[in-house]
Amino acid sequence: MVERAVIYLTRMAGGDAATADKARRHRDAWLTQDVRHQAAWVRAERLWAADGAVRDALQALLPKPDAVSPGRRAVLRAFVGGGLAVGLGALLRWQEPQPLYRLGIQTARREVRSLGLPDGTRVDVDAGTHANVAYYPDARELMLTQGQVYLDVRNDAGRPFVARTPWGTVRVVGTAFSVSARAGVMRVQVERGLVRVWGRDGSGDGVLLQPGQTVRTSPAGLEPVRNVPDGTHDAWRQGWLMFDATPLPEAVAQWNAWRDEPIVLAADPALQTMRVTGSFPAREPGQFLAVLPSVLPVSVQALAEGGTRIVRRIRAGEK
Repeated sequence: MVERAVIYLTRMAGGDAATADKARRHRDAWLTQDVRHQAAWVRAERLWAADGAVRDALQALLPKPDAVSPGRRAVLRAFVGGGLAVGLGALLRWQEPQPLYRLGIQTARREVRSLGLPDGTRVDVDAGTHANVAYYPDARELMLTQGQVYLDVRNDAGRPFVARTPWGTVRVVGTAFSVSARAGVMRVQVERGLVRVWGRDGSGDGVLLQPGQTVRTSPAGLEPVRNVPDGTHDAWRQGWLMFDATPLPEAVAQWNAWRDEPIVLAADPALQTMRVTGSFPAREPGQFLAVLPSVLPVSVQALAEGGTRIVRRIRAGEK
């Protein structure tokens, strides 16, 4: 997987405009196919940024309209003659920095945990979360594939802390913030300090969040920065789920981390655009389901196999 990611990086950085654009489109599609591809992309970016020898060797493989020089022929023979995947894999294994510390994090439904990391950083983990932590000599990283975490990051200017999800990246030095990855969206909310957030493509300067601000990023990109409503910073850590014009699919995904029997949305595009506001005890999803039809044009149906389905309520004369 890392080999594929590095090839995309090479074509995006070293090819002509058409090659770079094509590689970017293919990369975006590839990232959505498997959450492991996002982790591979992160590793490839680390290699690309850290070692000029890797960049030079890989960029030599890009096709050029001019004649191939003897130096490039040697590189091509090394990679293509012996098999691109084999040669590239060997180079990556040799160059890839090894973490000083690793930690896998996984919580079950209704399980909330608090963890301490070696540098003094504190991590509060929401129910239904999957994440991995890796510390390197020059960086600290957390890969969040599902769920939500709150991070109180110990200040270390020499080792910035980077939190990544399949839909975006957050970079800090020392601050307190939460990041969630659910329903195809990353949401970042800052309690203390400053946080810079990028969308999935990592392009540009991203957006800078200050205390009391939040932003969402999806495959469509970064949304406008918003102010955080009072009382929402630590709501889930206190056992409450709070929604502020939250898209219904996100709210349902958050509730499903607290239920054994899932809530499912009917395949209706109208449900994707509905938003919900309110506060509910996390361990009482029945309250949410009971109130929902009174605030949105939906009906709640019990499923014979267990669980609940939410469908759009169609009025007379509507289709």
